[in-house]
Amino acid sequence: MCAYEDAIATLEVELDGVERAFRGLSADHWRTPTLLQPLDERKPPWTLFELAGHFSISIGLARMLMADPQQGQVGRDRVSFFIFPRAEVAPVVYDYAYTIVEGKTPEQMLDVLHETFTKTVQESRSMPPDTVGPGYYALMRLDEFISSRVLEAVVHGMDVTDAIGRGSIATPEGIAVTAAILDDLLARRTVAGRPEDLADDLAWIRAASGRAEHPDPRLPVIG
Repeated sequence: MCAYEDAIATLEVELDGVERAFRGLSADHWRTPTLLQPLDERKPPWTLFELAGHFSISIGLARMLMADPQQGQVGRDRVSFFIFPRAEVAPVVYDYAYTIVEGKTPEQMLDVLHETFTKTVQESRSMPPDTVGPGYYALMRLDEFISSRVLEAVVHGMDVTDAIGRGSIATPEGIAVTAAILDDLLARRTVAGRPEDLADDLAWIRAASGRAEHPDPRLPVIG
């Protein structure tokens, strides 16, 4: 398979694992707070219910790109997508998750996730990788955006399992894509080269994404 087809296949498997994790939640689990800390410390962390809303948003952005193909200068790629002013973006992302789940039940959110995940994969397979469309901050190629969604699935999949005390559901392929993006992100934001004690990709992802503490002052590179 070409790199784009590989990325779609990886995203499909990651999203399938995330959906199965959500479907395995009990009623109490849905109300369980995630370990994510909002930028505004006065606000509560998302529960797994709001995290499901964020999943619908973050993966659904790929469908928005495909729905609006454009001609223009590409401004972001799979790495630079994650370079943004957190103080401006994080509060908007935090609040929008509540908007998405408002008035819905967990069972309804499962249907929302299934539709979003399934159609994202199906539609991406029907479009060429060099399709250009809105990537939230700027125009992006579809193949670059799909790879960035693998990172979203892997990292936020950890948020699901961390909240309920389960092990990672990420695949080796998803971990490899995510670790590589974070390596490049570190190089673009500061001094390249992950700490020597983070040679293991999963440990690197956890530290680089703020899901595990690490003394290196360059970390985390995303939050």
